[in-house]
Amino acid sequence: MSHHLDTPAAREDGRVDLCDLYVFEGADPDTTVLILTVNPDAGKSSPTTFHPEVLYEFKIDTNADAIEDLSYRFRFDEPDAKGQQTITVLRAEGEDAQSGMHGEQLAWGRTNEQLLLPRGGRVWAGLRSDAFYADGAAAAVFEQGALTQHTYIVIGVWATTSLHGHGMSVQIERIGLPLIQPFFNIDDERSEAHNRRQPREDREFGGPRVAEIVTLFTRLAGTTASPEAYGQAVADLLLPDILHYRLGTPASFSFATLNGRRLTDDVTDVVLSLIVNSPLSDHVGYDGRIQPHFPYMAAPHTVTADEPTVLVRAQAKAQALMQSLGQGIL
Repeated sequence: MSHHLDTPAAREDGRVDLCDLYVFEGADPDTTVLILTVNPDAGKSSPTTFHPEVLYEFKIDTNADAIEDLSYRFRFDEPDAKGQQTITVLRAEGEDAQSGMHGEQLAWGRTNEQLLLPRGGRVWAGLRSDAFYADGAAAAVFEQGALTQHTYIVIGVWATTSLHGHGMSVQIERIGLPLIQPFFNIDDERSEAHNRRQPREDREFGGPRVAEIVTLFTRLAGTTASPEAYGQAVADLLLPDILHYRLGTPASFSFATLNGRRLTDDVTDVVLSLIVNSPLSDHVGYDGRIQPHFPYMAAPHTVTADEPTVLVRAQAKAQALMQSLGQGIL
């Protein structure tokens, strides 16, 4: 997962933690797929259900002003004895899409079942395997070591989790592009600030940080004659933190184009190479488990009783790799 346990709230309850966002063309004609994954340690340090007091949202900008014009909202009731939950799907437009917990009800049903929406849409929510793949430990060591679009058919997508209990709504996390948090907002303070603000504020408050990190790495790598200018160009490219997709076209998050994101895109290699301005890979690839049709994502991995949690696994891998570097193995 590109985002996992990166804030205090997420480490306390993984059900609020956003992992990955995907946008690509569907298997059926004239359809677009939106996939959001949450709860990276489900079945270990977190329950295998959705949080009944959290609003899960897809935010969509249709006019390139970094403000949501449409929100699809998902609310879940308390799980029953079998872990099943009822799910309500809502749609909000205009100013109502920017905040609040309500909207036009599109569907109601249960988790792990297909819900039909008006005009042929479909929804599915349940336990699934995230398609993200990367060597997280190597990325941690890497960090420490230091387009033209037609706006009339382009949408920008991001997703949020918000606490909606007790008569109030507070945004907890958000995600648009992959790997923004782990590469540019490593500490809790920066991560919290990024998660709480809106995309339209990203360039002002997050741009200098992105430019600073990219400038540092390109200067160390010697891959550009003007690290500062390149760093600013990457900040302008990546911010605001929104995943743009040209409707009806093949999605691809690649070196050639940033147009949506497929389940098979190697986003880690793309972002690493963008940061250093040179081809770079973590040598971890797609495992071939996704499905060609709705709901697309693979069945969940089996969790063993003695398997450590996500956070423990990541820390152990990073520590082992750091020791290997210190001993001159790599």
